[in-house]
Amino acid sequence: MNGSDYQNYGSGGPDDYNRFKATVAKRNMATASLVCGVIAVFAFQLFFISLPLAGASIILALLSRTGKGVYGRARIGLIASAGAVVFSCMYTWYAIRTVYSDPRLRAQVEQLYNYYTGQLSGASESESAAKSEDPQQLISDILSGKYREEQGNASSSSVPENGGAFI
Repeated sequence: MNGSDYQNYGSGGPDDYNRFKATVAKRNMATASLVCGVIAVFAFQLFFISLPLAGASIILALLSRTGKGVYGRARIGLIASAGAVVFSCMYTWYAIRTVYSDPRLRAQVEQLYNYYTGQLSGASESESAAKSEDPQQLISDILSGKYREEQGNASSSSVPENGGAFI
C-alpha cells in the first residue's frame, strides 16, 4: 500500500479505519479472483480443476464489488473465468464426441474400463457366470470363507512355492 491509499479516509477515526479495512479486503478478493481466473484458463483441459476455479473466481469478483463498480482486476478475473468455462465445456464436448464417433478409441476406452473394473474380456463363460451370481450368495460365500478357497484354488498355480515371495 502506498500513501495515496490513505488520502480518501479523513482524520483516521474508527469509521475511517473500518472503511479502509473493507477496501483492502475487496482489493484482495479482486486479486484472488484474477489469480483463480488465470489458473482456470491455463487448466481448461482439466474440467474438474478449471470449473471450480472459475466458479471461485466469479464469486470472488462479485464479492469484491464496491458502490462504484468492479475493480479492474476483478473484471479481468470475471472475463478470464468466463473464458475458462467456455473453453473447458467446448474441450470436454469435443473429447466426448471424438471418443464416441471413433470406434477404435471407443474400443480402447471400453478395454481400459474393463481392465480397471476387473471385467477381463478373455474370461471363460463359467467365470462370467460365477461373477454374475446372486449378490447375497456372494456375500455369504465371502463371510463363510468359501469364496477365498475357490479363488485360492483357481490361482494356486500363480503363487510361488516359497510362501508368496518372488525371489
